[in-house]
Amino acid sequence: MQQSSRSQVVEVNGVRFQTEIQSVIPVPILPWTKSNVSLGIYVTNKTATPLYFRRLDSLELTLIDDVGKAIEIESDILRLRVKGTPYYTVYSGKSEFLSWASFIYREFCQLQLKIDNEAGGFYYFNYLKPGKYKLQIDYRGSGKLPELSPEKQASGKVWTGIVTIPFVEFCLGSYTSKSR
Repeated sequence: MQQSSRSQVVEVNGVRFQTEIQSVIPVPILPWTKSNVSLGIYVTNKTATPLYFRRLDSLELTLIDDVGKAIEIESDILRLRVKGTPYYTVYSGKSEFLSWASFIYREFCQLQLKIDNEAGGFYYFNYLKPGKYKLQIDYRGSGKLPELSPEKQASGKVWTGIVTIPFVEFCLGSYTSKSR
């Protein structure tokens, strides 16, 4: 069973947010291999209506190493459309886990944390080493979603706001030769 670390819960505009990440992430030992990472945020809708959350260009990520130094983030160019539905739906009184395909990747001697930006690319944190880290997620919901059908627009609303979810700790841990 995989253990995970969770941040403290933050509530903004009737919605609770909490980051979850795998607490110990195995580090691949062979070049061009990866270890999948369980990463996402729990969203609980405490309002009376369904809420729609933007998928594209809605995250800001901060990664801090064990001495408090911020790790620089890089990103692929964002495209204007996402595959599938461009929003998440969270119904009234329900919780959903919004997850992003993420993994630790070894490219020769370099370790990278890659997090899917849901627009055909990734956010990259490069030059990582085994050890402890802290991750913070800012979720930004704004504007209208033109992709919503008239029925969905009538039955719910787009969540707007900015939430900074507190840091959550994880460890790049024991070496493994698993390739996926």
